Amino acid sequence: MRIEIQRNETSQPLIYESALNAYTKGPMYCVLFEKDGARVTHKFPLCSLFRVIEDYLPSKK
Repeated sequence: MRIEIQRNETSQPLIYESALNAYTKGPMYCVLFEKDGARVTHKFPLCSLFRVIEDYLPSKK
C-alpha cells in the first residue's frame, strides 16, 4: 500500500511506498512498515494532518 501524508506545517508530503498497514489509535494516525527487516510504526497526531492519501494496489495472482 502507498500512503501520502500531507502535514499542516510542511509543503511536501511524506510518502510510504510499501506500508503494511495504516490505522488510527486514539488521536494518532499510525503507519506500519518494514525498515531493515524490522517492523516500525510512525505515529502522527490527527490534528496536524492536512490530507492522507491511501492507494491500495490490486493483488497479483
